[in-house]
Amino acid sequence: MKPVLIVTCRAGNEDWCIEEIGNVIFPLNHSVKVLRTGYPGLLIVYSKLDHRRVYSLVNRYEYGFVERIVPVVIYSELNKFDPRSILGLVVENEEVKLKVRVRGIRGLSSRLWKEIINVLSEKNVKHNSKAKTCLYVEVINNMIYIGKANC
Repeated sequence: MKPVLIVTCRAGNEDWCIEEIGNVIFPLNHSVKVLRTGYPGLLIVYSKLDHRRVYSLVNRYEYGFVERIVPVVIYSELNKFDPRSILGLVVENEEVKLKVRVRGIRGLSSRLWKEIINVLSEKNVKHNSKAKTCLYVEVINNMIYIGKANC
């Protein structure tokens, strides 16, 4: 199984989030795992299904405790991460809202932000805080997860 979604919820409601997301995916994938990350309100969903299929499925529902669902398209150990892999997620001249969140490593977020902005410029992709499409970059300890979705 691989990570297919990052799910955020209000801190303290993780059990409800796990149940909500798990109940939606379970009929298609009985081995789905929704795991706590050790950070309040942050979960990772593991599945044998493709991230596109899982993301499409979970987006059809309304939730009481889930706040944000991000498809995991790229994931890697941080020390093996190639920032240029992000270029496969964007199209030339696109505008995206870049959202970088780093947990567990102090001082990395600003360096990572600059590095990703530089890589995106290779395709003339611009960060716009008002863009409707978000490029999510989540670092959780020594792993990086990246996805693209509506903001």
